[in-house]
Amino acid sequence: MNFVRFKHLFILSGMALLALAGIVFDRPAYTKGVSYHGTNNIVLNSGEMIHSEERLIIGDTLSLAVIEKSDANLNYASLSAKAVSFGRRTLELEIQQAQSSRSNPLSGLSEVPDVFFGRQYGLATGAALHLEFLPTQVENTICYYVQELDYVRCLYR
Repeated sequence: MNFVRFKHLFILSGMALLALAGIVFDRPAYTKGVSYHGTNNIVLNSGEMIHSEERLIIGDTLSLAVIEKSDANLNYASLSAKAVSFGRRTLELEIQQAQSSRSNPLSGLSEVPDVFFGRQYGLATGAALHLEFLPTQVENTICYYVQELDYVRCLYR
């Protein structure tokens, strides 16, 4: 057997094995049952500061809780959604229940596109949400993109 004659076959076979190993050993972007937490400070056009904290737990049911504080105003919102399909980098959800402690969002939130509960879609029971998890360099961090809301958030354990 002449090695020169089959060297391209060996190279292509090696590349195929590496690609297959990458697919098989790719760890999911999120861990079920783990609580992820994040904080965010938002400065409105008026100069007012809104501080938000959120907690996300992914399982057969996704649970998201958000607290938004602005001066003396406080809003607590929660969302629970049933996981319809799991993927290594995607998650498809159906909203089961969404609640907010305020009937109207905090004043000024409508000018900020980065607020989840200021959007009507986020409170629609039965609506579908598609989460795509983005690659991160930090092991205890997840970043996800919600297609329907054009919303990106990074949280940590």
